[in-house]
Amino acid sequence: MATHAQVNIDQNFTIEEYVNNVLLGDGVTASNITLIGDPIQLAKMTDESGNFSVAEGLVLSCGDPNRLSDCGDDQYPTGLGDAFDDEDLLEVAQSVPPLIGQNFEVSAVNDGCVLEFDFEAGGDSISFNYVFGSDEYLTFVNTQYNDIFAFFLSGPGIVGPYDSPAGFPDGAINIAQIPDSDPVLPITISSVNDITNPEYYIDNPDEEGICLNGYTTTFTASAEVQCGETYHIKLAIADGTDSQLESIVVLEAGSFASSGLDLNANAVPLAADGLEDIVPYEESVGLPEVFSYPSGESFPYDAWNADNNVPIQLDGQSLVVDAVVIEGCNDAQFTVIRPELGSDVQDTLYLDLAGSALLGDDFSDTFNEVVMAPNQTERSVTLGVKDDGVEEGVEFVEISFEYVNGCGETIVTSSRVAILDPIPVVANPSPVGCLQSDGQQLLGYDDITGYGPFNFIWDGVEWNNAEWGSDAWVTSIDSLFDMTNDNGDLVPSHNIELTVIDQCGKEHLFEQLVLHPVMLDADICFEDLLDYPMFNPSIPVEDVTYQGVSVFANSNPLGDNLTINASEEGDLWRLNSISSGLNGWTGTLTIVDTCGYETSGTIVVEDCDVVNVISPNGDNKNDKFQIRGLNGMMGSRLVVFNRYGSVVWEGETQSDEEYELVWNGRHVNGNYVAAGTYQWVLTKADGNGTVERGQLTVFSGEY
Repeated sequence: MATHAQVNIDQNFTIEEYVNNVLLGDGVTASNITLIGDPIQLAKMTDESGNFSVAEGLVLSCGDPNRLSDCGDDQYPTGLGDAFDDEDLLEVAQSVPPLIGQNFEVSAVNDGCVLEFDFEAGGDSISFNYVFGSDEYLTFVNTQYNDIFAFFLSGPGIVGPYDSPAGFPDGAINIAQIPDSDPVLPITISSVNDITNPEYYIDNPDEEGICLNGYTTTFTASAEVQCGETYHIKLAIADGTDSQLESIVVLEAGSFASSGLDLNANAVPLAADGLEDIVPYEESVGLPEVFSYPSGESFPYDAWNADNNVPIQLDGQSLVVDAVVIEGCNDAQFTVIRPELGSDVQDTLYLDLAGSALLGDDFSDTFNEVVMAPNQTERSVTLGVKDDGVEEGVEFVEISFEYVNGCGETIVTSSRVAILDPIPVVANPSPVGCLQSDGQQLLGYDDITGYGPFNFIWDGVEWNNAEWGSDAWVTSIDSLFDMTNDNGDLVPSHNIELTVIDQCGKEHLFEQLVLHPVMLDADICFEDLLDYPMFNPSIPVEDVTYQGVSVFANSNPLGDNLTINASEEGDLWRLNSISSGLNGWTGTLTIVDTCGYETSGTIVVEDCDVVNVISPNGDNKNDKFQIRGLNGMMGSRLVVFNRYGSVVWEGETQSDEEYELVWNGRHVNGNYVAAGTYQWVLTKADGNGTVERGQLTVFSGEY
């Protein structure tokens, strides 16, 4: 069964697209592109493991590059036949044995893949990065199976021993060489391996990440050229002697470039206010997949981070973004490179700016001026993004650098940076579990998002300090909290505070309010009805017991003494009210919550006369005039008159469940009535229209 490696192979390109869209970088234009070999031998390869020498590049292979992703799968040929003849490539292969003190002989080159094109450079040199790999490693080192590749360069000022096309009469040179080798060595499996030049070799016997037994570190091929002149490059790879096993060369994407100029943007972990040590994006925890803002704007961070070449919608435009900056957390750093020609004088380079972010408002007002000292060809400058505290969502700035090169041509290179408002930390509470028998409860948070690692301050301690090793960074935490007081009694509510400090140094406070159903002591009037005496009556419970027996069971232990009015909610009960039966009864009720935790309270039934004196001064003593026992009599009406016979207040029960009418000593407009004597009349909706009357004295002070 095939094992799938961590490389992605894309063959949906023409040979022109492979060169122009994958291989070429700044300052180089190509023409007359040709291929010798089968188009199946070319591919764009993306390394998803992070282990291979280059992350993305153009593959030239002796077989089908899809073999690189399906280890052991024989559906992909490792050789495409021996109908290939290239005397220059064979000569390079045969030059290796005597140079390394060996006597093997390469008799032929087969399965060749040769990509050629003409190019013009905008500077005085060209270079590109590449990696060689092979399944010939290490079994066939120093044998006739010496797979080979070469980069033959020809053009003005170049004189070499290898053939060159018409129009380039002075021959070609091979610029694929072992660095600092003496004598100069071309690159084959026998000139770089675990014994010869081992510092450049990476052994991969288990084919981890990519289906190759071994490959090299990244090499750079370079040569001096004349600005604006036409040159020819021939990129060639082939099997040595046989037509078996696969060898490849990977040319790093965008690396075939001239030394004209460049402007590279990278988001770096530093900011104008001195946050130099924050963790880069790729090492962080807690960043959301999509940065979303109240304005409706968003930035697909995860998709961008996976592939920076995917266009992003910014201000209604589909744009490629080179770097992402979060205000107050990090910044964008640019490397500005100018050509060698004319670099002996001091010069101020001016960067052109465009986009929704503004110079001076959103980033440094001096960013667009880059001063180059004499003989300085490269300088790093920082965008200087400011945390302005304004909700702007997603902005971007496009920076362009224009320069006239040694050919007299105007060259423009650009970079684009997205500037995001700080993303707030969000901590989602975990589902609250059951209260334990000792009164402790486990609380926690899941999926803490933001820019981490975080510092947590919770339960009186620091939790997972950001200075710990990366293996300790988490986005979920929990802790046990004591939910009882010093007497061991359950407290009905707790407000647990969590402070999260993100990578930007900003503090975020989260509060978790935990409520418990707790039974209370209560007094109730004879033949009266009262809201169920408990804290947090909105929380359903499992049961109510009296002397250890459920009051909801068929054998009601309360008899006629007390009635529990409750509503069924599935297997639970929502407690609504209690109504008294016998005068002078006292009993203890126990609430059993959904986890079996119990709290108890004593109920006392007493005779309640209608009071004839109130003092509505807000001290909670005799503040109200109450007439109870009206349950089942919807429409009962109470009217209060002053001594002149004018109505000062009236009220009416709106349902059978409303068991009392209460006057708080105020007029309808909310003002307190004057002290004095008042009359009240109650008309009961009992079917008989029973009328009760009485006199009431209102004091303004305490009574």
